[in-house]
Amino acid sequence: MSLADDLSAFKSKLKAQPSLKQKRVISSTSAASSQDSDDDRKRKKVKTSLVYSQPADTGLGNHQLTQLHHAVEFIKKQDRPVSVADLSAYLSHVASPALLAQLQRIDRINYDPIAHTYEYRPLHNIRSADSLLLFLRRQQTARGLSVKELKDGWSTCIEAIDTLEKSGDILVLRTKKEGTPRLVWANMGGPIGTVESEFVTAWNKIQIPPPAELPGRLSEVGLKPTSVDPATIKKAAPVQERKQKKPRKGKVTNTHLTGVLKDYSRR
Repeated sequence: MSLADDLSAFKSKLKAQPSLKQKRVISSTSAASSQDSDDDRKRKKVKTSLVYSQPADTGLGNHQLTQLHHAVEFIKKQDRPVSVADLSAYLSHVASPALLAQLQRIDRINYDPIAHTYEYRPLHNIRSADSLLLFLRRQQTARGLSVKELKDGWSTCIEAIDTLEKSGDILVLRTKKEGTPRLVWANMGGPIGTVESEFVTAWNKIQIPPPAELPGRLSEVGLKPTSVDPATIKKAAPVQERKQKKPRKGKVTNTHLTGVLKDYSRR
């Protein structure tokens, strides 16, 4: 027999033999460990809400510059002198000597050493409707007073402005979108919306030519009537000046052969 026949006979004998199933014995320790691993997986899937520690509420901040900023804003909003006790109550702690010293060095804050109070000095010392009206009437120009500058030391000036506007004592320029006041002037004239009889009489005395003669009268004085279409008016074309061309100069060549070649340019 050949080697191939022996190999095929051996494979057929292996297939003819009965197969035995091997039993697998699981120990109690392995079963417990597998159960523990399943429990760990379940625990990982459960989301836990952790509460992290929050910083303590320090009121308006503990930094000295932060305290100084809030102190100035608080004094600025008050229309009266502010004591150290009121300032400490607003800052939620006692005002330090260093903070008070910095407040005294600010030019826009007046310090009263007798009463130990601090008062903001605005751009305009106006805190009532009467003082506003007196200030506007003393102005020598028609520049107008900015409401932003007025609110610098008088936070409730909008109510007084509305009252004076309704009574006709001042003129107010408002924004288009919000309608908030921007500039104010004193009403140096009469009631708003009326015209004096002198101007009405002068207006009625003006004689207007008939409509047929109006275009010609306007053209005589160099004006264009609105009834004429501007596109139909012929405009004189501007005269363009022609530029004279400069004669070209010949390019001189062979300068290194000046003494060798003959010059025929004069013939």
